[in-house]
Amino acid sequence: MFPVKTYASAALVGALCLAIQPAAMAAAPGAAVSLYKDMCVRAADMPQPHGESDLKGNPKLESYCGCYAPLFAEHAMVAMANRQEHPGQPPKALAESQAEQLAMRNTCRKQIGLPAAIAPSHPAPGAAKASH
Repeated sequence: MFPVKTYASAALVGALCLAIQPAAMAAAPGAAVSLYKDMCVRAADMPQPHGESDLKGNPKLESYCGCYAPLFAEHAMVAMANRQEHPGQPPKALAESQAEQLAMRNTCRKQIGLPAAIAPSHPAPGAAKASH
């Protein structure tokens, strides 16, 4: 089971890891790709509709993650470089970044022959939570 109980996408978790140790990740992009590939594989254990839960047990998961990890690493490195080059500039909007990540995921899914990922719908801020 994925040890982090979260409603964030696997990509967002990866971005947070990159933000915590930017110098270490920038110095070792191969390590970043390996980290993201591992996170992608583990994201299959996240509860639906987050992560890659629809690919749990799929024999193409490793290939998909091998395609997605370098794309995500590059995306994260560009974001980090932009942040360093323009320190006072606000980061890209979360929704825009998530849309870019979804497009990267679906590019790889199409290449590997997997169904398209669908962005999870999130409740509006301040919406009442459903009781169980």
